[in-house]
Parts: sequence; structure tokens; C-alpha cells
Amino acid sequence: MVVANKWVGGYELDLVVRRGRRLVVCEVKTKAGQEYGHPFEMVTEEKARRIRRAAEAWLAGRPDLAGLEVALEAVAVRGRRIDRAPFD
Repeated sequence: MVVANKWVGGYELDLVVRRGRRLVVCEVKTKAGQEYGHPFEMVTEEKARRIRRAAEAWLAGRPDLAGLEVALEAVAVRGRRIDRAPFD
């Protein structure tokens, strides 16, 4: 299962991916070049809070997904390189 760009409660979930019993909610960030900083810098505490609330609201409407292991991750895209980092 893959869900992309889902709006919930005024917030957007960039990517939700399920593999087996694990569900990952990803915030995807990219920057044009290194001179603009690292994409992870854009995932502030406030942004993480909003993503968490949107994920909770989306999951509340999906009882079929109850009991899955849920993880929140930020994904940084820089050219061909992709980095992942969990956040909570």
C-alpha cells in the first residue's frame, strides 16, 4: 500500500507506505543545492507535530490498519542521494 499527498485536517501527508505489519509516514524534503542547507533542517518541531497529528487523524479513519507498527520518518532528497531519518 502506498498513499501519496493525502490531506487530513488541513495538513498534508507526503507519503504513507505499508510493508507487512509496518506503516511508515514520510515527510519528503528536497533542496536545490548544498548552499541552501540540508533538507532535514526544514522538518522543525512544529512540522513534526503537524505530521504526527495528520497521521493520527488519518489512522483514526482507517480501523483496518489498527495494530500496525507506525513509524514517522523524514526523507531528504539531494540529487540522486536519499537519506532517511526517524522522528517522533
